[in-house]
Amino acid sequence: MSTVRTSILVVGAFLSLSAMAVAGVETAAPDQALATHTARGAVKFVDSSTLVIHQISPYSGHNMTFIMRPSTEREGDLKVGSTVTVRYENEPDHRVATIVEVAHAKVPPHASPSH
Repeated sequence: MSTVRTSILVVGAFLSLSAMAVAGVETAAPDQALATHTARGAVKFVDSSTLVIHQISPYSGHNMTFIMRPSTEREGDLKVGSTVTVRYENEPDHRVATIVEVAHAKVPPHASPSH
């Protein structure tokens, strides 16, 4: 009888651990972040909810459209003609911008006066 009891305890423990492992996998999957991608280009169109850029190499000549949500971080003066870097996530039907950074023109250092 003790062999039956031991077998039942071992099987019960195995099933409990298996159930916890499966539950851990099920809860971990939704928490994983979507892959973030980056694109760079010149702004062709921008409004409060949409951004269209004309890509810079290696995909020159292609336009990309992004959805901008209220949570999208905007850094710099975003306007048509500005060069931007867009970090975005792919969703089934569209790209969602998470961060849009305007590239600032490099300002040359001031030359020191010669005496």
